[in-house]
Amino acid sequence: MRDGDFFTSIGEGRTIALLLALKDAPAPLILKDLLPVMNHTQTLRSRIDRMQSEGLVNVDVILEAHKKVAVSLTDLGKEVALLFSMANLSVSPGKELKEKSLDLKHADPILRMLCGKEYVVQKDIIGMLHSYDTVIKVLSVMDKDGLVIKVDNRQGGWEIRYSLTPLGRQIADVFQTVHSKISRP
Repeated sequence: MRDGDFFTSIGEGRTIALLLALKDAPAPLILKDLLPVMNHTQTLRSRIDRMQSEGLVNVDVILEAHKKVAVSLTDLGKEVALLFSMANLSVSPGKELKEKSLDLKHADPILRMLCGKEYVVQKDIIGMLHSYDTVIKVLSVMDKDGLVIKVDNRQGGWEIRYSLTPLGRQIADVFQTVHSKISRP
């Protein structure tokens, strides 16, 4: 299921934090002003480029005394940032975004994989993402955030199943909506 269209910049860690930082800024931010959100310059630039290709941000190069890269949200980016802002308020109020599962790498594809299903078996999630440790970490934080329920099942062998909670379904719907908006041809 490693379909390139299934994965977007939202599924990469700290993308939602970037969107919210840009949403809260009174003016376009210079690329270096986003380093506190994502402290690796090459990763930040790569993520911004991907967000630009998905229509979420505008990137303008300003040539003054020094070259500056200004980043701002597009109309689509503003809409997506607003959706994630509301989702952020619903999940674990009082915790910082960086402590929540929403902005972890692979939270997006996991939530969308669970969306509309009664349950998904853990091994299928791991098979999609090819990283046992990452999947277990994200699912554990999602469980603490009240987005998923873990069920150990012994039918025909040992299976660990994950289901969305009512809050998890709401948040998964947000991720599904954002994905459909980004993935439009």
